[in-house]
Amino acid sequence: MPILRAVRLHGADLTGANLVDSDLTDSDLTGSELVAANLTGASVTGASVTGAILADTDLADVTWSNTTCPDGTNSDDDGGTCANSLG
Repeated sequence: MPILRAVRLHGADLTGANLVDSDLTDSDLTGSELVAANLTGASVTGASVTGAILADTDLADVTWSNTTCPDGTNSDDDGGTCANSLG
């Protein structure tokens, strides 16, 4: 599992990235492009994905705890997921 805790990937182009089982705890993914990325089993606990583009991204089994969702809401206030705020 790649450990990328608290990394600043603000606006990064991660199109098609393989981030399976990654630990992205407390990372800044604000405005990142994650189109067709694979985040299966990743932890985005405490991370910010505000404004991130997640079209066609595999989000199976992602841990969303206290995550700032793409629409600016908090995953803890939306059933423990950002899946409902992806558009």
